[in-house]
Amino acid sequence: MTRPLNGAWVPLVLLSLCQTVHAANPLEESRPGRPGAPRWIEDYRFLDDPGKATDPFDGLRYHRLSESAWLQLGAEARYRADALDKPFFGLRGVKDDSYLLQRLQAHADLHLFDDALRTFVQVENTRAFGKDLYSPNDEGRNEVRQAFVDFNHDFAGGRYTTRVGRQEMAFGDQVFVTYRDVPNIRLSFDGVRAGLNLKDGRKLDAFAVRPLKTGEDSWDDGSNNSVKFYGLYGTLPLSPAWNMDLFAFGLETDDRSLAGESGDEQRYTFGTRLFGRQQALDWSWNLAGQTGHLGNASIRAWAVSSDSGYTFAHPWQPRLGMRIDAASGDSDPGDGKVGTFDPLYPRNGVYGEASLTTLSNIIVVGPTFGFSPWRTVRFEPGLFEVWKQREEDGVYMPGMSLLANTRGTGRHVGTIYRANTRWLATPNLTLDLDLKYYDVGAAIKDAGGEDSSFISLRATFRL
Repeated sequence: MTRPLNGAWVPLVLLSLCQTVHAANPLEESRPGRPGAPRWIEDYRFLDDPGKATDPFDGLRYHRLSESAWLQLGAEARYRADALDKPFFGLRGVKDDSYLLQRLQAHADLHLFDDALRTFVQVENTRAFGKDLYSPNDEGRNEVRQAFVDFNHDFAGGRYTTRVGRQEMAFGDQVFVTYRDVPNIRLSFDGVRAGLNLKDGRKLDAFAVRPLKTGEDSWDDGSNNSVKFYGLYGTLPLSPAWNMDLFAFGLETDDRSLAGESGDEQRYTFGTRLFGRQQALDWSWNLAGQTGHLGNASIRAWAVSSDSGYTFAHPWQPRLGMRIDAASGDSDPGDGKVGTFDPLYPRNGVYGEASLTTLSNIIVVGPTFGFSPWRTVRFEPGLFEVWKQREEDGVYMPGMSLLANTRGTGRHVGTIYRANTRWLATPNLTLDLDLKYYDVGAAIKDAGGEDSSFISLRATFRL
């Protein structure tokens, strides 16, 4: 049974680089993993038992090479068709945009010396057809999406892993660091990550990376040398119901402009996440503060992101959720202080997949309601009211892009109506339908913007 879309694969994400194999493997019931989760998390060693090789593609995806070595193979074909009315609220000179996005991926995952050494390589082809408003995340043609080596050391209390190379990574419920499955090119980093995963549930990850910069041609993606990203992320079980994450991130960006200030930026994010489940209740609450410098200006910013829910005892597994998010804005551009929160590398799809909202100078409040009338289908409508946190600051899009002429406009950004549907059509095929209507308020109307609507259909076939 699939869970609500905003939590459908979060449990997989929470597994660290050092996951052990003692727990039950969900891939024994249905394989491969569903869209969103990274392919390197998959473990098919249970297929050493011929009686469990019940899927027609098992002979392709798993190969035992010796007593201490095995190879896993996989692929993905995803097509996404989008139609937008008033993209970016009509403020970029385009009234409508309809297009097709293609993503083709293949990977090889080689484990040697009883998993002491591992190599994972994933290549892809991404294309955008008929898109009027192109972004670097739409098309990269042929590229190496991931290529890393793991050095694993198992001991009585758990596992230690060092990962070197090009890699995807995400932490917690992906409020600040995500895999970014949409719009088309997933987020990758070049660098080093070390992880400690203890059997009692404690985890610690340390990393130092640079994000990838997408080129216009094939095989030309490389590290963005103007950005450094590093940090620590740890998890502590507090009780059977409660868990706590603690994190500290550093983001250094050359020659940045924000809130009327310019220069090299050193931004530091510190925070915690409380999450858990008690019977029918579940919760995930993030709290973060930021400090540092942008040029000669000091940074003082904050953010809260929370999702709480109650799942009713019913065959449809209905879950009523409440989302409350807020992030600071800047009160006086150019005054030597930067109050605008930067959400780093966030998963913005919780507000809808139209790439119109991010966790910066914002207050978002609203309910969601997910339910599954059939075992393989999940619906989740949502309704969100959106305001600026600071009227003097502007409205920000994903990537911290400031929507033109929205500084000093009204405070009410608008009302978001969104509905998501996921159909697990077969073990390999997943269909996603996303609908969104943005009824804009004074913050955008005063800048000349109009209501915006969006529809997206994604078909993903995985081997």
